[in-house]
Amino acid sequence: MSYKPSDQEIKWKQYWSDNQVYKVTNDTSRPKYYVLSMFPYPSGAGLHVGHPLGYIAADIFARWKRQNGFNVLHPMGYDAFGLPAEQYAIQKGVHPAESTAENTAKYRAQLDNIGFNYDWDRAVNTSDPKYYKWTQWIFLQLFDHYFDTLAGKSMPITGLVDQFEKEGNNNATSNSSQEETFTAKEWSAYSPKQKDDVLMNYRLAYRKTGYVNWCEALGTVLANDEIQNGVSERGGYPVEKRAMMQWSFRTTAFAERLLKDLDDVDWSDALKAMQANWIGKSQGAQMFFPLVDSNQSIEIFTTRPDTIFGATYMVLAPEHDLVAQITTDAQKEAVAAYLEYTNSRSERERISEVKEVTGAFTGAYATNPISGEKLPVWIGEYVLKDYGTGAIMAVPSDDERDFNFAKKYDLTITQVVDQSEYPNSGKGDKEGKMINSDFLNGLSVKNAIKSAITKMVEMGIGARKINYKLRDANFSRQRYWGEPFPIKYDADGVSHPLTSDQLPLELPMVSDFKPTTDGNSPLSKASEWVNRDGYKMETNTMPGYAGSSWYFLRYMDPNNPGQFASKEALNYWQDVDLYIGGTEHAVG
Repeated sequence: MSYKPSDQEIKWKQYWSDNQVYKVTNDTSRPKYYVLSMFPYPSGAGLHVGHPLGYIAADIFARWKRQNGFNVLHPMGYDAFGLPAEQYAIQKGVHPAESTAENTAKYRAQLDNIGFNYDWDRAVNTSDPKYYKWTQWIFLQLFDHYFDTLAGKSMPITGLVDQFEKEGNNNATSNSSQEETFTAKEWSAYSPKQKDDVLMNYRLAYRKTGYVNWCEALGTVLANDEIQNGVSERGGYPVEKRAMMQWSFRTTAFAERLLKDLDDVDWSDALKAMQANWIGKSQGAQMFFPLVDSNQSIEIFTTRPDTIFGATYMVLAPEHDLVAQITTDAQKEAVAAYLEYTNSRSERERISEVKEVTGAFTGAYATNPISGEKLPVWIGEYVLKDYGTGAIMAVPSDDERDFNFAKKYDLTITQVVDQSEYPNSGKGDKEGKMINSDFLNGLSVKNAIKSAITKMVEMGIGARKINYKLRDANFSRQRYWGEPFPIKYDADGVSHPLTSDQLPLELPMVSDFKPTTDGNSPLSKASEWVNRDGYKMETNTMPGYAGSSWYFLRYMDPNNPGQFASKEALNYWQDVDLYIGGTEHAVG
Protein backbone atom coordinates (compact mmCIF):
# COMPACT_ATOMS: atom_id res chain seq x y z
CA MET A 1 0.00 0.00 0.00
CA SER A 2 1.44 3.35 -1.01
CA TYR A 3 1.56 6.28 1.37
CA LYS A 4 -0.10 9.44 0.10
CA PRO A 5 0.71 12.47 2.24
CA SER A 6 -2.10 14.42 0.61
CA ASP A 7 -4.65 11.94 1.96
CA GLN A 8 -3.31 12.37 5.48
CA GLU A 9 -3.34 16.13 5.12
CA ILE A 10 -7.00 16.13 4.13
CA LYS A 11 -7.88 13.79 7.01
CA TRP A 12 -6.12 15.75 9.72
CA LYS A 13 -7.13 19.19 8.47
CA GLN A 14 -10.73 17.99 8.59
CA TYR A 15 -10.15 16.66 12.11
CA TRP A 16 -8.66 19.99 13.22
CA SER A 17 -11.68 21.80 11.79
CA ASP A 18 -14.34 19.43 13.19
CA ASN A 19 -12.82 19.40 16.65
CA GLN A 20 -11.90 23.10 16.69
CA VAL A 21 -8.37 22.24 17.73
CA TYR A 22 -7.26 25.85 17.38
CA LYS A 23 -10.26 27.39 19.11
CA VAL A 24 -9.16 30.17 21.48
CA THR A 25 -11.14 31.29 24.52
CA ASN A 26 -10.40 34.04 27.00
CA ASP A 27 -9.29 31.50 29.61
CA THR A 28 -8.04 33.76 32.39
CA SER A 29 -6.79 30.78 34.41
CA ARG A 30 -3.91 30.36 31.95
CA PRO A 31 -1.08 32.72 31.03
CA LYS A 32 -1.72 34.37 27.68
CA TYR A 33 0.53 34.94 24.69
CA TYR A 34 -0.48 37.01 21.66
CA VAL A 35 1.26 36.33 18.33
CA LEU A 36 0.26 38.76 15.58
CA SER A 37 1.06 38.67 11.87
CA MET A 38 0.31 41.49 9.44
CA PHE A 39 -2.88 40.48 7.68
CA PRO A 40 -2.89 40.49 3.84
CA TYR A 41 -4.62 42.74 1.32
CA PRO A 42 -6.98 40.54 -0.74
CA SER A 43 -5.73 42.40 -3.80
CA GLY A 44 -4.49 39.56 -5.93
CA ALA A 45 -5.55 36.18 -7.21
CA GLY A 46 -3.64 34.53 -4.39
CA LEU A 47 -0.99 34.86 -1.72
CA HIS A 48 2.55 35.60 -2.82
CA VAL A 49 5.65 33.95 -1.38
CA GLY A 50 6.26 36.83 1.02
CA HIS A 51 3.10 36.05 2.96
CA PRO A 52 4.01 32.57 4.24
CA LEU A 53 7.57 33.73 4.87
CA GLY A 54 6.40 35.60 7.95
CA TYR A 55 3.32 33.52 8.67
CA ILE A 56 5.29 30.28 9.02
CA ALA A 57 7.64 31.87 11.56
CA ALA A 58 4.68 33.12 13.58
CA ASP A 59 2.99 29.72 13.33
CA ILE A 60 6.06 27.88 14.66
CA PHE A 61 6.39 30.24 17.59
CA ALA A 62 2.66 30.11 18.40
CA ARG A 63 2.73 26.30 18.46
CA TRP A 64 5.80 26.31 20.71
CA LYS A 65 4.17 28.68 23.20
CA ARG A 66 0.99 26.59 23.18
CA GLN A 67 3.00 23.45 23.93
CA ASN A 68 4.49 25.30 26.88
CA GLY A 69 1.11 25.88 28.50
CA PHE A 70 0.21 29.32 27.18
CA ASN A 71 -3.22 30.31 25.96
CA VAL A 72 -2.12 31.56 22.55
CA LEU A 73 -4.00 34.07 20.44
CA HIS A 74 -2.72 33.69 16.87
CA PRO A 75 -5.37 35.23 14.60
CA MET A 76 -5.72 36.04 10.92
CA GLY A 77 -7.96 38.28 8.83
CA TYR A 78 -8.12 40.47 5.75
CA ASP A 79 -7.11 44.09 5.16
CA ALA A 80 -9.86 44.32 2.57
CA PHE A 81 -10.63 48.03 2.15
CA GLY A 82 -8.43 50.52 0.34
CA LEU A 83 -6.50 51.24 -2.81
CA PRO A 84 -4.86 47.83 -3.48
CA ALA A 85 -8.17 45.93 -3.47
CA GLU A 86 -9.94 48.62 -5.49
CA GLN A 87 -7.23 48.83 -8.14
CA TYR A 88 -7.31 45.05 -8.54
CA ALA A 89 -11.08 45.21 -9.11
CA ILE A 90 -10.72 47.98 -11.70
CA GLN A 91 -8.05 46.04 -13.57
CA LYS A 92 -10.29 42.94 -13.60
CA GLY A 93 -13.41 44.90 -14.56
CA VAL A 94 -15.45 43.73 -11.58
CA HIS A 95 -16.94 45.38 -8.51
CA PRO A 96 -14.55 45.60 -5.50
CA ALA A 97 -17.08 43.78 -3.33
CA GLU A 98 -17.06 40.86 -5.76
CA SER A 99 -13.30 40.63 -6.23
CA THR A 100 -12.66 41.06 -2.50
CA ALA A 101 -15.06 38.23 -1.64
CA GLU A 102 -13.45 35.95 -4.24
CA ASN A 103 -9.93 36.77 -3.12
CA THR A 104 -10.60 36.32 0.59
CA ALA A 105 -12.04 32.88 -0.18
CA LYS A 106 -8.89 31.99 -2.15
CA TYR A 107 -6.63 33.32 0.58
CA ARG A 108 -8.53 31.31 3.20
CA ALA A 109 -8.16 28.13 1.15
CA GLN A 110 -4.43 28.71 0.65
CA LEU A 111 -3.85 29.45 4.33
CA ASP A 112 -5.78 26.31 5.26
CA ASN A 113 -3.74 24.23 2.81
CA ILE A 114 -0.54 25.36 4.49
CA GLY A 115 -2.01 24.22 7.81
CA PHE A 116 -1.66 27.32 9.97
CA ASN A 117 -3.04 27.18 13.51
CA TYR A 118 -5.62 29.97 13.21
CA ASP A 119 -8.92 30.21 15.05
CA TRP A 120 -11.04 31.27 12.08
CA ASP A 121 -13.93 32.22 14.36
CA ARG A 122 -11.82 35.25 15.25
CA ALA A 123 -11.13 36.31 11.66
CA VAL A 124 -11.79 39.95 10.79
CA ASN A 125 -12.47 41.64 7.47
CA THR A 126 -12.05 45.41 7.40
CA SER A 127 -14.72 45.78 4.67
CA ASP A 128 -17.38 44.00 6.76
CA PRO A 129 -19.93 46.52 8.16
CA LYS A 130 -19.83 44.69 11.49
CA TYR A 131 -16.12 45.54 11.63
CA TYR A 132 -16.04 49.03 10.16
CA LYS A 133 -18.89 50.10 12.42
CA TRP A 134 -16.16 50.29 15.06
CA THR A 135 -13.68 51.97 12.72
CA GLN A 136 -16.29 54.70 12.29
CA TRP A 137 -16.95 54.76 16.04
CA ILE A 138 -13.25 55.28 16.76
CA PHE A 139 -13.19 58.13 14.23
CA LEU A 140 -16.07 59.80 16.09
CA GLN A 141 -14.15 59.59 19.38
CA LEU A 142 -11.25 61.40 17.73
CA PHE A 143 -13.59 63.96 16.18
CA ASP A 144 -15.15 64.66 19.58
CA HIS A 145 -11.85 65.06 21.47
CA TYR A 146 -8.85 67.38 21.61
CA PHE A 147 -5.43 66.95 23.23
CA ASP A 148 -5.04 68.81 26.52
CA THR A 149 -1.34 69.63 26.90
CA LEU A 150 -1.69 70.26 30.64
CA ALA A 151 -3.46 66.99 31.36
CA GLY A 152 -1.29 65.16 28.82
CA LYS A 153 -4.24 63.30 27.36
CA SER A 154 -7.29 63.58 25.14
CA MET A 155 -10.32 65.38 26.53
CA PRO A 156 -13.91 65.88 25.26
CA ILE A 157 -14.27 68.83 22.90
CA THR A 158 -17.37 69.88 24.84
CA GLY A 159 -15.13 70.93 27.73
CA LEU A 160 -13.18 73.18 25.39
CA VAL A 161 -16.41 74.73 24.09
CA ASP A 162 -17.44 75.47 27.69
CA GLN A 163 -14.11 77.24 28.21
CA PHE A 164 -14.54 79.27 25.03
CA GLU A 165 -18.00 80.38 26.20
CA LYS A 166 -16.60 81.56 29.53
CA GLU A 167 -13.22 83.07 28.66
CA GLY A 168 -12.35 82.59 25.01
CA ASN A 169 -9.26 80.64 23.98
CA ASN A 170 -6.50 82.73 25.58
CA ASN A 171 -5.91 80.17 28.35
CA ALA A 172 -6.64 77.03 26.35
CA THR A 173 -4.09 74.31 27.15
CA SER A 174 -4.43 72.41 23.92
CA ASN A 175 -2.46 71.20 20.95
CA SER A 176 -4.01 73.08 18.05
CA SER A 177 -3.45 74.90 14.79
CA GLN A 178 -5.52 77.89 15.95
CA GLU A 179 -3.44 81.05 15.54
CA GLU A 180 -5.89 83.83 16.40
CA THR A 181 -7.08 84.48 19.95
CA PHE A 182 -10.68 85.40 20.71
CA THR A 183 -12.73 86.44 23.73
CA ALA A 184 -15.87 84.81 25.10
CA LYS A 185 -17.88 87.66 23.60
CA GLU A 186 -16.32 87.11 20.18
CA TRP A 187 -16.94 83.38 20.41
CA SER A 188 -20.63 83.90 21.22
CA ALA A 189 -20.93 86.20 18.18
CA TYR A 190 -19.46 83.62 15.80
CA SER A 191 -21.83 81.89 13.39
CA PRO A 192 -22.21 78.09 13.65
CA LYS A 193 -19.90 77.76 10.60
CA GLN A 194 -17.24 79.99 12.19
CA LYS A 195 -17.40 77.94 15.40
CA ASP A 196 -17.14 74.73 13.40
CA ASP A 197 -14.07 76.06 11.57
CA VAL A 198 -12.41 77.08 14.85
CA LEU A 199 -13.06 73.71 16.48
CA MET A 200 -11.47 71.99 13.48
CA ASN A 201 -8.22 73.59 14.67
CA TYR A 202 -8.49 71.63 17.93
CA ARG A 203 -10.16 68.31 17.10
CA LEU A 204 -8.00 65.17 16.90
CA ALA A 205 -9.79 64.31 13.65
CA TYR A 206 -10.20 67.48 11.64
CA ARG A 207 -10.79 68.83 8.15
CA LYS A 208 -8.65 71.46 6.47
CA THR A 209 -7.22 72.55 3.14
CA GLY A 210 -3.66 71.41 2.63
CA TYR A 211 -1.18 70.31 0.00
CA VAL A 212 -1.50 66.62 -0.78
CA ASN A 213 -0.03 64.06 -3.17
CA TRP A 214 -2.62 63.92 -5.95
CA CYS A 215 -2.59 61.15 -8.54
CA GLU A 216 -4.94 62.00 -11.40
CA ALA A 217 -4.79 58.53 -12.95
CA LEU A 218 -5.80 56.90 -9.67
CA GLY A 219 -8.17 59.75 -8.85
CA THR A 220 -7.07 60.05 -5.25
CA VAL A 221 -4.68 61.46 -2.69
CA LEU A 222 -1.73 59.22 -1.82
CA ALA A 223 0.25 58.92 1.38
CA ASN A 224 4.03 59.33 1.13
CA ASP A 225 4.54 55.58 1.49
CA GLU A 226 2.25 55.00 -1.51
CA ILE A 227 4.69 56.86 -3.78
CA GLN A 228 7.99 55.56 -5.13
CA ASN A 229 10.38 57.64 -7.25
CA GLY A 230 7.76 60.29 -7.93
CA VAL A 231 5.07 57.90 -9.18
CA SER A 232 2.32 55.88 -7.51
CA GLU A 233 3.35 52.55 -6.04
CA ARG A 234 0.22 51.06 -7.59
CA GLY A 235 0.39 51.46 -11.36
CA GLY A 236 3.38 53.80 -11.60
CA TYR A 237 1.29 56.89 -12.37
CA PRO A 238 2.51 60.52 -12.07
CA VAL A 239 1.86 62.30 -8.77
CA GLU A 240 1.61 66.06 -8.22
CA LYS A 241 1.06 68.44 -5.31
CA ARG A 242 -2.45 69.86 -5.07
CA ALA A 243 -4.31 71.96 -2.48
CA MET A 244 -7.42 70.05 -1.37
CA MET A 245 -9.83 69.84 1.54
CA GLN A 246 -8.82 66.76 3.51
CA TRP A 247 -9.48 64.95 6.76
CA SER A 248 -6.42 64.52 8.96
CA PHE A 249 -5.43 63.09 12.35
CA ARG A 250 -3.59 65.35 14.78
CA THR A 251 -0.82 62.79 15.34
CA THR A 252 1.62 65.59 16.16
CA ALA A 253 -0.17 66.05 19.48
CA PHE A 254 1.20 62.66 20.54
CA ALA A 255 4.77 63.12 19.26
CA GLU A 256 6.40 63.34 22.67
CA ARG A 257 4.42 60.39 24.03
CA LEU A 258 5.29 58.27 21.00
CA LEU A 259 8.96 59.09 21.47
CA LYS A 260 8.94 58.46 25.21
CA ASP A 261 7.05 55.18 24.92
CA LEU A 262 9.73 53.69 22.66
CA ASP A 263 11.50 52.91 25.94
CA ASP A 264 8.66 50.56 26.87
CA VAL A 265 8.63 48.31 23.81
CA ASP A 266 10.84 45.29 23.25
CA TRP A 267 12.08 46.24 19.78
CA SER A 268 15.50 46.20 18.22
CA ASP A 269 17.61 49.33 18.59
CA ALA A 270 17.58 49.73 14.80
CA LEU A 271 13.77 49.73 14.68
CA LYS A 272 13.54 52.18 17.56
CA ALA A 273 16.00 54.45 15.78
CA MET A 274 13.82 54.36 12.65
CA GLN A 275 10.81 55.48 14.65
CA ALA A 276 12.75 58.09 16.64
CA ASN A 277 14.13 59.60 13.42
CA TRP A 278 10.64 59.54 11.90
CA ILE A 279 9.27 61.48 14.89
CA GLY A 280 12.33 63.71 14.64
CA LYS A 281 12.40 65.73 17.84
CA SER A 282 14.66 68.77 17.76
CA GLN A 283 15.21 71.66 20.17
CA GLY A 284 16.04 75.16 19.01
CA ALA A 285 14.60 78.60 18.45
CA GLN A 286 11.73 80.21 16.64
CA MET A 287 12.75 83.47 14.93
CA PHE A 288 11.22 86.19 12.77
CA PHE A 289 12.98 87.87 9.83
CA PRO A 290 11.17 91.07 8.75
CA LEU A 291 10.63 91.40 5.01
CA VAL A 292 12.08 94.54 3.42
CA ASP A 293 9.41 97.07 2.36
CA SER A 294 6.69 94.98 3.99
CA ASN A 295 4.91 94.65 7.32
CA GLN A 296 5.25 90.87 7.19
CA SER A 297 7.96 88.57 8.54
CA ILE A 298 9.35 85.16 7.68
CA GLU A 299 9.05 82.82 10.63
CA ILE A 300 11.71 80.12 10.89
CA PHE A 301 12.71 77.33 13.26
CA THR A 302 16.38 76.51 13.69
CA THR A 303 18.33 74.11 15.86
CA ARG A 304 21.42 76.28 15.29
CA PRO A 305 20.59 79.85 16.37
CA ASP A 306 24.32 80.26 17.07
CA THR A 307 24.90 80.48 13.30
CA ILE A 308 22.66 83.53 12.86
CA PHE A 309 25.62 85.62 11.67
CA GLY A 310 26.32 83.02 8.98
CA ALA A 311 22.83 83.31 7.49
CA THR A 312 23.32 84.79 4.02
CA TYR A 313 19.98 84.05 2.37
CA MET A 314 16.49 82.67 3.15
CA VAL A 315 14.68 79.75 1.53
CA LEU A 316 10.92 79.20 1.49
CA ALA A 317 9.19 75.95 0.58
CA PRO A 318 7.65 76.28 -2.90
CA GLU A 319 4.19 75.86 -1.31
CA HIS A 320 4.75 78.57 1.34
CA ASP A 321 1.90 81.09 1.58
CA LEU A 322 4.29 84.04 1.19
CA VAL A 323 5.65 82.99 -2.20
CA ALA A 324 2.82 84.50 -4.22
CA GLN A 325 2.79 87.64 -2.08
CA ILE A 326 6.48 88.53 -2.21
CA THR A 327 7.55 87.43 -5.70
CA THR A 328 8.41 90.51 -7.75
CA ASP A 329 7.14 91.07 -11.28
CA ALA A 330 10.62 90.52 -12.66
CA GLN A 331 10.82 87.06 -11.06
CA LYS A 332 7.28 85.80 -11.63
CA GLU A 333 8.08 83.85 -14.79
CA ALA A 334 11.08 82.08 -13.24
CA VAL A 335 9.16 81.30 -10.04
CA ALA A 336 6.15 79.98 -11.98
CA ALA A 337 8.38 77.66 -14.01
CA TYR A 338 10.06 76.40 -10.85
CA LEU A 339 6.72 75.79 -9.12
CA GLU A 340 5.60 73.71 -12.09
CA TYR A 341 8.75 71.60 -11.71
CA THR A 342 8.41 71.07 -7.94
CA ASN A 343 4.74 70.22 -8.29
CA SER A 344 5.73 66.92 -9.91
CA ARG A 345 8.23 66.00 -7.22
CA SER A 346 7.30 63.76 -4.29
CA GLU A 347 8.23 64.73 -0.78
CA ARG A 348 10.52 61.73 -0.45
CA GLU A 349 12.41 62.70 -3.59
CA ARG A 350 12.85 66.19 -2.20
CA ILE A 351 14.09 64.88 1.14
CA SER A 352 16.49 62.29 -0.27
CA GLU A 353 18.17 64.58 -2.80
CA VAL A 354 21.22 66.14 -1.14
CA LYS A 355 23.77 67.15 -3.77
CA GLU A 356 21.56 68.28 -6.65
CA VAL A 357 19.73 71.29 -5.17
CA THR A 358 17.40 73.57 -7.13
CA GLY A 359 15.67 76.87 -6.50
CA ALA A 360 14.40 80.20 -7.78
CA PHE A 361 14.89 83.77 -6.53
CA THR A 362 11.70 85.60 -5.53
CA GLY A 363 13.19 89.07 -5.88
CA ALA A 364 12.34 89.83 -2.24
CA TYR A 365 14.66 90.46 0.70
CA ALA A 366 14.44 89.91 4.45
CA THR A 367 16.40 91.53 7.26
CA ASN A 368 18.60 89.55 9.63
CA PRO A 369 17.02 90.60 12.97
CA ILE A 370 20.38 90.63 14.78
CA SER A 371 22.95 91.77 12.22
CA GLY A 372 20.60 93.96 10.19
CA GLU A 373 21.91 92.56 6.89
CA LYS A 374 19.62 92.19 3.87
CA LEU A 375 19.15 88.54 2.85
CA PRO A 376 17.77 87.49 -0.56
CA VAL A 377 14.68 85.26 -0.32
CA TRP A 378 14.66 82.15 -2.52
CA ILE A 379 12.35 79.19 -2.88
CA GLY A 380 13.82 75.69 -2.93
CA GLU A 381 12.41 72.18 -2.98
CA TYR A 382 14.68 71.01 -0.19
CA VAL A 383 12.56 73.04 2.22
CA LEU A 384 9.22 71.37 3.07
CA LYS A 385 6.11 73.38 3.88
CA ASP A 386 4.91 71.12 6.67
CA TYR A 387 8.23 70.74 8.45
CA GLY A 388 8.97 73.48 10.92
CA THR A 389 7.58 76.67 9.43
CA GLY A 390 8.29 75.90 5.80
CA ALA A 391 11.12 78.44 5.77
CA ILE A 392 14.78 78.46 6.76
CA MET A 393 17.64 80.85 7.32
CA ALA A 394 20.34 79.38 5.10
CA VAL A 395 23.83 79.04 6.60
CA PRO A 396 25.98 77.64 3.77
CA SER A 397 29.13 77.44 5.89
CA ASP A 398 27.47 74.99 8.28
CA ASP A 399 24.95 72.99 6.24
CA GLU A 400 25.65 70.72 3.26
CA ARG A 401 22.51 71.56 1.30
CA ASP A 402 22.78 75.27 1.99
CA PHE A 403 26.42 75.11 0.87
CA ASN A 404 25.57 73.33 -2.39
CA PHE A 405 22.75 75.80 -3.01
CA ALA A 406 25.01 78.81 -2.37
CA LYS A 407 27.73 77.44 -4.66
CA LYS A 408 25.23 76.75 -7.44
CA TYR A 409 23.65 80.21 -7.32
CA ASP A 410 26.77 82.17 -6.33
CA LEU A 411 25.48 83.28 -2.92
CA THR A 412 27.63 84.56 -0.06
CA ILE A 413 29.25 82.04 2.30
CA THR A 414 30.33 83.40 5.69
CA GLN A 415 32.34 81.12 7.98
CA VAL A 416 31.06 81.32 11.57
CA VAL A 417 32.42 78.14 13.20
CA ASP A 418 36.16 77.52 13.51
CA GLN A 419 36.64 73.74 13.49
CA SER A 420 40.43 73.80 13.10
CA GLU A 421 40.83 72.03 16.43
CA TYR A 422 38.38 69.33 15.31
CA PRO A 423 39.82 67.94 12.04
CA ASN A 424 37.28 65.10 11.89
CA SER A 425 34.25 67.36 12.18
CA GLY A 426 32.12 68.46 9.27
CA LYS A 427 29.33 70.87 8.44
CA GLY A 428 26.56 70.75 11.01
CA ASP A 429 28.63 69.09 13.73
CA LYS A 430 28.24 71.00 16.97
CA GLU A 431 31.97 71.30 17.55
CA GLY A 432 34.26 74.30 17.29
CA LYS A 433 34.41 77.95 18.35
CA MET A 434 32.39 80.84 17.02
CA ILE A 435 34.03 83.42 14.72
CA ASN A 436 32.66 86.39 12.76
CA SER A 437 29.72 86.32 15.15
CA ASP A 438 29.81 89.51 17.24
CA PHE A 439 28.86 88.74 20.87
CA LEU A 440 29.20 84.98 20.27
CA ASN A 441 32.86 85.08 19.20
CA GLY A 442 35.08 82.68 21.12
CA LEU A 443 32.23 80.63 22.58
CA SER A 444 31.94 76.91 22.01
CA VAL A 445 29.05 75.93 19.75
CA LYS A 446 27.00 74.50 22.60
CA ASN A 447 27.43 77.61 24.75
CA ALA A 448 26.79 79.84 21.75
CA ILE A 449 23.44 78.13 21.12
CA LYS A 450 22.32 78.97 24.67
CA SER A 451 23.61 82.55 24.44
CA ALA A 452 21.99 83.15 21.06
CA ILE A 453 18.58 81.99 22.27
CA THR A 454 18.86 84.12 25.41
CA LYS A 455 19.72 87.17 23.28
CA MET A 456 16.82 86.55 20.89
CA VAL A 457 14.35 86.26 23.75
CA GLU A 458 15.69 89.49 25.31
CA MET A 459 15.36 91.31 21.97
CA GLY A 460 11.86 89.95 21.40
CA ILE A 461 12.76 88.44 18.03
CA GLY A 462 12.60 84.78 18.97
CA ALA A 463 11.72 82.11 21.51
CA ARG A 464 12.82 78.66 22.64
CA LYS A 465 10.93 75.93 20.85
CA ILE A 466 10.75 72.15 20.39
CA ASN A 467 9.92 70.89 16.91
CA TYR A 468 9.11 67.50 15.40
CA LYS A 469 9.45 66.07 11.89
CA LEU A 470 6.28 64.06 12.46
CA ARG A 471 3.30 65.53 10.68
CA ASP A 472 -0.42 65.09 11.03
CA ALA A 473 -1.65 62.06 9.10
CA ASN A 474 -3.80 62.55 6.01
CA PHE A 475 -6.94 60.50 6.52
CA SER A 476 -9.17 60.82 3.46
CA ARG A 477 -9.25 59.41 -0.02
CA GLN A 478 -11.28 60.36 -3.09
CA ARG A 479 -12.07 56.73 -3.77
CA TYR A 480 -15.04 54.41 -3.45
CA TRP A 481 -13.74 51.31 -1.69
CA GLY A 482 -13.27 52.48 1.88
CA GLU A 483 -15.08 53.27 5.10
CA PRO A 484 -17.58 56.15 4.72
CA PHE A 485 -17.03 59.01 7.15
CA PRO A 486 -19.86 59.24 9.72
CA ILE A 487 -20.14 62.99 9.08
CA LYS A 488 -22.89 65.04 7.45
CA TYR A 489 -23.08 68.74 6.53
CA ASP A 490 -25.95 71.17 6.79
CA ALA A 491 -26.79 73.86 4.24
CA ASP A 492 -24.16 76.20 5.75
CA GLY A 493 -21.42 73.58 5.52
CA VAL A 494 -21.33 72.92 9.27
CA SER A 495 -20.15 69.39 10.10
CA HIS A 496 -22.35 67.14 12.24
CA PRO A 497 -21.25 63.70 13.48
CA LEU A 498 -23.62 60.77 13.28
CA THR A 499 -24.66 59.23 16.58
CA SER A 500 -23.37 55.83 17.66
CA ASP A 501 -26.76 54.22 17.08
CA GLN A 502 -26.60 55.33 13.42
CA LEU A 503 -23.53 53.18 12.85
CA PRO A 504 -22.47 51.51 10.73
CA LEU A 505 -22.92 54.02 7.95
CA GLU A 506 -22.75 51.44 5.19
CA LEU A 507 -20.98 51.93 1.90
CA PRO A 508 -23.64 51.92 -0.84
CA MET A 509 -23.42 49.53 -3.75
CA VAL A 510 -22.83 51.63 -6.87
CA SER A 511 -22.21 50.59 -10.45
CA ASP A 512 -19.90 53.50 -11.29
CA PHE A 513 -17.16 53.26 -8.69
CA LYS A 514 -14.19 54.32 -10.79
CA PRO A 515 -12.20 57.34 -9.56
CA THR A 516 -12.75 60.76 -11.08
CA THR A 517 -10.09 63.18 -12.27
CA ASP A 518 -11.68 66.29 -10.74
CA GLY A 519 -10.97 65.42 -7.11
CA ASN A 520 -14.53 64.39 -6.26
CA SER A 521 -15.17 60.97 -4.78
CA PRO A 522 -17.26 58.47 -6.77
CA LEU A 523 -19.67 58.54 -3.81
CA SER A 524 -20.62 62.11 -4.74
CA LYS A 525 -22.57 60.62 -7.67
CA ALA A 526 -24.74 58.46 -5.37
CA SER A 527 -27.30 61.24 -4.87
CA GLU A 528 -29.80 59.25 -2.79
CA TRP A 529 -27.07 58.18 -0.40
CA VAL A 530 -25.49 61.66 -0.24
CA ASN A 531 -28.64 63.74 0.30
CA ARG A 532 -30.48 62.88 3.49
CA ASP A 533 -33.05 64.94 5.41
CA GLY A 534 -31.56 68.27 4.39
CA TYR A 535 -27.96 67.17 4.98
CA LYS A 536 -25.19 66.07 2.65
CA MET A 537 -23.00 63.14 3.63
CA GLU A 538 -19.22 63.37 3.49
CA THR A 539 -18.27 61.66 0.23
CA ASN A 540 -14.57 61.02 0.80
CA THR A 541 -13.72 57.65 2.28
CA MET A 542 -11.16 56.61 4.85
CA PRO A 543 -7.71 55.37 3.74
CA GLY A 544 -6.70 51.73 3.70
CA TYR A 545 -4.90 52.05 7.01
CA ALA A 546 -8.08 53.07 8.87
CA GLY A 547 -9.21 49.51 9.50
CA SER A 548 -5.71 48.12 9.87
CA SER A 549 -4.78 50.61 12.60
CA TRP A 550 -6.76 48.78 15.27
CA TYR A 551 -7.41 45.23 14.03
CA PHE A 552 -5.19 43.76 16.75
CA LEU A 553 -7.75 44.96 19.30
CA ARG A 554 -10.75 43.47 17.51
CA TYR A 555 -9.09 40.07 17.40
CA MET A 556 -9.38 40.02 21.19
CA ASP A 557 -13.19 40.10 21.03
CA PRO A 558 -14.18 39.87 17.35
CA ASN A 559 -17.84 38.94 17.68
CA ASN A 560 -18.87 41.51 20.29
CA PRO A 561 -21.77 43.54 18.80
CA GLY A 562 -21.85 46.13 21.60
CA GLN A 563 -18.17 47.11 21.91
CA PHE A 564 -15.07 46.95 19.72
CA ALA A 565 -13.70 44.77 22.55
CA SER A 566 -14.85 44.20 26.11
CA LYS A 567 -12.85 45.53 29.01
CA GLU A 568 -12.39 41.97 30.24
CA ALA A 569 -10.92 40.82 26.91
CA LEU A 570 -8.65 43.85 26.70
CA ASN A 571 -7.43 43.35 30.27
CA TYR A 572 -6.67 39.69 29.59
CA TRP A 573 -4.90 39.86 26.22
CA GLN A 574 -3.48 43.36 26.77
CA ASP A 575 -0.53 43.95 24.45
CA VAL A 576 0.72 41.99 21.46
CA ASP A 577 3.65 39.85 22.64
CA LEU A 578 5.14 39.04 19.23
CA TYR A 579 4.45 41.05 16.07
CA ILE A 580 5.90 39.82 12.78
CA GLY A 581 5.98 41.87 9.58
CA GLY A 582 8.18 43.92 7.30
CA THR A 583 10.25 46.77 8.75
CA GLU A 584 9.08 48.93 5.84
CA HIS A 585 5.88 49.38 7.85
CA ALA A 586 7.72 50.87 10.84
CA VAL A 587 7.27 54.41 9.54
CA GLY A 588 4.70 55.96 7.23
